[in-house]
Amino acid sequence: MKLIRPVLAVIVILAMLFAGALAALPYIVSTDSIRLHLAQNISAWTGYSVEIRQPPRMSFFPVFRASLSDVTVSKMGDANTPFMAAERIEVEMSPLDALFGRVAFTETRLINAHFALSEPVEDLPQFVNTLASSSGRLGLAIRQARNVTARKTDSDQQSDKQLQTMPFGRLVLENSSIGFTTRNTERQEQISKINASIDWPQTTSAATVKGKAAWHDETVDYNLNVAQPLLLLARGMSQMSAQITSKPLTISFDGRSNISENIFTEGAFSLSSPSLSESLHWVGLSSDASYSLRATADDAFSIETNVSATPLRIKLSDIVLNLNNMPAKGAAEIGFGKQRPVVTGTLAFQTLNAVSFFHTVTTLVTKVSEDEEAKNYGGYRYAPPRMIDTRLLNSADLDIRLSAQNASIGAAQMTGLAAALQIRDGQAIFDIGDAKAFKGSIQTSIKLSQTEDGQDNIGVRLNAANIDSAVFLTALGLNDPILSGQGNLSVTAETSPQSLQSMLRNARGQISFTLNNGRMLGFDLNDFIVKMKSEGFFALQRRDKVSLDFKRLDVKASLGDGVATLETTKAETMQGALSLTGIIPLTDRSLALSGTLTLPQPAKEAADTPADSGQATPPAPVATPETTELTVTEPLFPPAENLHFFVGGSWDRPFISPSK
Repeated sequence: MKLIRPVLAVIVILAMLFAGALAALPYIVSTDSIRLHLAQNISAWTGYSVEIRQPPRMSFFPVFRASLSDVTVSKMGDANTPFMAAERIEVEMSPLDALFGRVAFTETRLINAHFALSEPVEDLPQFVNTLASSSGRLGLAIRQARNVTARKTDSDQQSDKQLQTMPFGRLVLENSSIGFTTRNTERQEQISKINASIDWPQTTSAATVKGKAAWHDETVDYNLNVAQPLLLLARGMSQMSAQITSKPLTISFDGRSNISENIFTEGAFSLSSPSLSESLHWVGLSSDASYSLRATADDAFSIETNVSATPLRIKLSDIVLNLNNMPAKGAAEIGFGKQRPVVTGTLAFQTLNAVSFFHTVTTLVTKVSEDEEAKNYGGYRYAPPRMIDTRLLNSADLDIRLSAQNASIGAAQMTGLAAALQIRDGQAIFDIGDAKAFKGSIQTSIKLSQTEDGQDNIGVRLNAANIDSAVFLTALGLNDPILSGQGNLSVTAETSPQSLQSMLRNARGQISFTLNNGRMLGFDLNDFIVKMKSEGFFALQRRDKVSLDFKRLDVKASLGDGVATLETTKAETMQGALSLTGIIPLTDRSLALSGTLTLPQPAKEAADTPADSGQATPPAPVATPETTELTVTEPLFPPAENLHFFVGGSWDRPFISPSK
């Protein structure tokens, strides 16, 4: 009992001394000293000039903290353009160190800080070099690490132990931002609402960065782990892993990297997105800010690959890609040395929907008006997309070689496809160099471009050899095709793709095809002849289980001013020849044609007298030298009979009007 009282007295006295020390801290620790130490620490760590315009405010509960307002960090000799400007910096200190006159910070918080970068890829190595050239502790550690890495060999496993160890602490950013200029476009960008914690206990330990930020109105979660950050700052390679998660896309990387003047990264990379067009627009590949993003899952995208990257080139090998449920494998390369990124590569698909693929890489966004923004278009965030959009044509150059065992263009099925997609000089060209289709072979090219006045333009070229016309017409949507036969088709056309009406109205080009030994299904020639001779006006109707066989069918037409002009249409049959000329308006589906049916007359007999009349046939006259004129005989095949007619009405309901 006697021993307890002195112990309690000691405890009470120590508690009173500790409380008194805390109460005396505001008088022991000078605010000017804290401001000076903070400025010196930041300058020593970064090598930048620090200016703190306001005296710090102190708080002691729940932690000993100093708050400093209006802080700027600038490059030495360039105070006009600060690298960082913070509304407030809060530092946590050890009370025990403060009692002994030492100012040591355990945690630093940057609140409403803004970092100004000219270009992130270029500025990062410059910033690291500035850190290395500073006279502070971090600069000394980086220079010492650079000397170590310069002597290090692959077999030297002990050199990392020579790196200088010193405490770094914890850095927290609250509601901060980064402003920078994008490469080539000179567009100003900003990453806002940055809330992050950087934990780096010692210079020789691993570092982690975790937090959230906002970019282009989307929230991004990020997590970065660096195994040897000091080696990374010393131009060496360090293992690292990173994850970026957002609504438009998710990215992960696991490999190694450095951040020298020639930044190099290699490792396993993966990316997934519910909509590739949405992701590309989000990261800034759409240069027109007046166009709003469409929300659709028609172009879901994922990729896994091994990446090797420098500031000017990214190589992707062992690509495993899936675009809208179309898996593919291949390799690619992206170059940044020119005005626009240049993408080259090869992709081998098991199954390829060519229309979906071409649409994905050319149609990204859709223009909307202020009135349309308030409307709901059922599945689209704003307005429905235009049929084809060419704004991506000026964002990047592409040269992608494609192959597919099975492919489709709409309802057309193909095998053994070899194709190429090229985007260059404001044009996009999708070429199918070879493919088996319609029981024959095809070659086709689709070109997107813009005219001098800014109008979108689409051109189509199609050459088909030995195709089945019935299969081809069925693929075009005609469930009950009128023609059946084997032949060749050639189409060259261009138009404006703003809408279906404008495509038909502005189409111009040439169409020709030839069929041999085919049939015109549902056409009864005998019934047609009878009605032509007996009726003045009648509807042309298809008849079941009837057809007109022809030896050859030739069609040649031109497109322009919203009409198709039949220059040549001729079918040669055993019963005669059928030809048509005229125009077919494309917008109202009407007909304005004139036709001719040529029917050959039967051959006349050489004599009218029956052979069994019992009378002798007079001998044929014998030519003599005195004969001055030759006998002219009547031809055995007199001129053919021509039936002329007009065709009016509509495509699905034509009417025939005979004419003289």
